[in-house]
Amino acid sequence: MYPWSGKNIYFIGFMAAGKSTIGSAFASYLGWPFVDTDTYIEESAGKSVPEIFAEQGETAFRDMETDAIRNLAQRKNTVIALGGGAVLREENWQLLDASGITIWLNIPVSAVDRRVATSSQRPLLAGLSDSERRKKIRTMMQARKLYYQRARVKINCSGKQPVNKVVFDLFERLLYES
Repeated sequence: MYPWSGKNIYFIGFMAAGKSTIGSAFASYLGWPFVDTDTYIEESAGKSVPEIFAEQGETAFRDMETDAIRNLAQRKNTVIALGGGAVLREENWQLLDASGITIWLNIPVSAVDRRVATSSQRPLLAGLSDSERRKKIRTMMQARKLYYQRARVKINCSGKQPVNKVVFDLFERLLYES
């Protein structure tokens, strides 16, 4: 039994920070289920996140995201990766803090830009030139930093570490901090 048993573990951070990749690997390491809120929303809505943004707008997506967090917060012993903007609503923070441990994966702008440069799945960056995209990433990351810093555990990543090393280091850190 882990010191955090009975709680969920929430991965937060900017888009392309590795929340789903590391979260999924961490869930496997613990033997717990893994849920990505974007996938959860897509399955519930029957549409992709870019389609939701295009057809209903960001506010409707954020409402769906809050509903997803509300539902998932009722679970126990689940690893959950949240969308990058999920931290912008106080209601979401209340749900996260009451039901689990938040882990912020903090990576540099350059790593995010490298990961999203060829993606068409990032509606907030769609249609931007390379320089506009980097500027928007930098601006958004700076605006969200105060929210991300509320996380109980902060992990600085270069975006180049092997996933298994990040998972093992995180596991040890949680053991000693719990």
